[in-house]
Amino acid sequence: MIERCRDAFPIRMMCRLLSVSSSGYYAWESRKPSAQALANEALLDDVIELHEDSDGVWEPRRLLTS
Repeated sequence: MIERCRDAFPIRMMCRLLSVSSSGYYAWESRKPSAQALANEALLDDVIELHEDSDGVWEPRRLLTS
């Protein structure tokens, strides 16, 4: 939420209202994505590609066998 609203509201005020330390927010902001986040992104890309290849039909058997 802080990231989405940073242009509309001061970051320190949002951190205080959300009970987040501003130093913690800035540390999170500068951190690289974790291995799990990267793996999730790759998996989502694969699922989207399979969905597009199946003409937008969600068929679990087709997704598993592709």
